[in-house]
Amino acid sequence: MTSQDTAKPAGHIVLLAPDPENLSGFEAALAAGWSPDPRRAGDNAYVSDELQRLRQDRSKFLDNLISDSARHAGSPLTTRLFWIWDDEFCGSISLRFQAGTEELPPDVSGHVGYSVVPWKQRNGHATAALKLLLAVARKEGLDRLVILCNEDNHASRRVIERNGGELFLRGPHPSDRPDRIKLYFRLRP
Repeated sequence: MTSQDTAKPAGHIVLLAPDPENLSGFEAALAAGWSPDPRRAGDNAYVSDELQRLRQDRSKFLDNLISDSARHAGSPLTTRLFWIWDDEFCGSISLRFQAGTEELPPDVSGHVGYSVVPWKQRNGHATAALKLLLAVARKEGLDRLVILCNEDNHASRRVIERNGGELFLRGPHPSDRPDRIKLYFRLRP
């Protein structure tokens, strides 16, 4: 791991680039039913499929997780994925962006996505991880991020607001169900 792959700690939280050494923590979280995709939380079939793929070929799974396949279909969207760590796996957080612009394809729901394992929630892990990710966004040259959460996700709203997020829009997102209302926040790294 290089210094470029690890963000500086905020308290006891660090962001780690996914690596073979820490893959077992990710695997244990999947085995406990956690989904790295908050939109698929509670989707046992998805979690089971991910766990099966990981166990079939750990190296290939990790390569797919961190490779350039994270690019969005046909666009130059880059995803920087990190694992949230506090001496053990706590979840994941990612930064999505296109080099040279702060604009995103219309079907991408914001610059940031994160998910904390249930047994680590309500301990400030997501707030600390987002703060660390803002430093990564600054290094990537981003001056403004858009972050979305579901209108009824009060915990995520607090995480965003504690990091300086300002609500600027309320409404559905094209990539989600039209009846699901999202809160759109602007955030300066």
